[in-house]
Amino acid sequence: MAGPWTVSRDRPDGNGGSDLRATLGRLVTRWGLAPFVQQAWARSAGLTAASAPADAAAGLTAEGFPVAALRPPGVAAERSAYGTAGKPWSGAAYRQVTRRLSARWAIPLLALMTVAAVLMGLATAYIAERAITTSQATARKLAGPLVIPAPRLAGGYPRRFGAITDPAELAIVSQFRQRFGVVSGGLVADARKAAGSGKAAGATASENGPAARAITADSTSGLYGEPGHLDPATYHPSWVMYLGLDASGVLGRPSATIVRLMRGLLGPYAVVGPWRVAPGHRGGTANCTVAWLGLTSVSVCGWATGHTIGALVSPVRDTSVGELAKMMIKMRFDLQQG
Repeated sequence: MAGPWTVSRDRPDGNGGSDLRATLGRLVTRWGLAPFVQQAWARSAGLTAASAPADAAAGLTAEGFPVAALRPPGVAAERSAYGTAGKPWSGAAYRQVTRRLSARWAIPLLALMTVAAVLMGLATAYIAERAITTSQATARKLAGPLVIPAPRLAGGYPRRFGAITDPAELAIVSQFRQRFGVVSGGLVADARKAAGSGKAAGATASENGPAARAITADSTSGLYGEPGHLDPATYHPSWVMYLGLDASGVLGRPSATIVRLMRGLLGPYAVVGPWRVAPGHRGGTANCTVAWLGLTSVSVCGWATGHTIGALVSPVRDTSVGELAKMMIKMRFDLQQG
């Protein structure tokens, strides 16, 4: 009983009838029911907007529903993998365009990055150079004369008074004084010769003029204890011996003076040379090493400025080289004026 007013699934889409699925799709689209039926239909049928269309030109899915009915409201249609003629898009054209853009921007970007790297390197070098220059100028400004006599408290370590009675300690201190005296005497003698000829190392004409040729030197010393530390061999309180020299003239360049001082303290049979350490805020140049004094292995640290030298000694079993280097920075705040 089919007529032009009936809907038949067997008749082609023509004069009076249409395919049931196509008709339902048109009704859904015309009446604006897509937002309500989209989610339920997609879940039940397992459809998505990305399904391959049976008719790309008509915009229908394989089931006959419009692709637009399967998209949420307000969401733009994605570009189908099928062209307007139903053919897949070729990736050759896309890759060609991408390659052109990459080649066009790669070289300028690389050049900009290279220039930026060079500028950053130059800025870093400039900042480092300024920092070194400033620190050296500050060090020269802060390196004042030694405190004579040695203070009662240096870096928090109290000074010990009285005679040394332990034979091992006495041997260390005696040899330390003897070697330090030889080095300091040689430095003062060379400074006087250089002042007489006006060629002191690292000195200006005003520093080695006629008024500076009569160079004098004052020496100082002090024995300081380490509260809370005991010598494991003698069970006596740990100690640090300090010797210093303050000259009225230029002793030479600090970098050369400290090497001469440390080599003199090491003695002729040393197998380990000195190495540089931080001099602290009092400036100058500092070295540390390990030496043998009075048949005892000792830690030795010293510093030198244009007019002063100083050295600290303590048995290695009491104070390691690293500990003595830190102690030297603290003690110099009190041993040397700013």
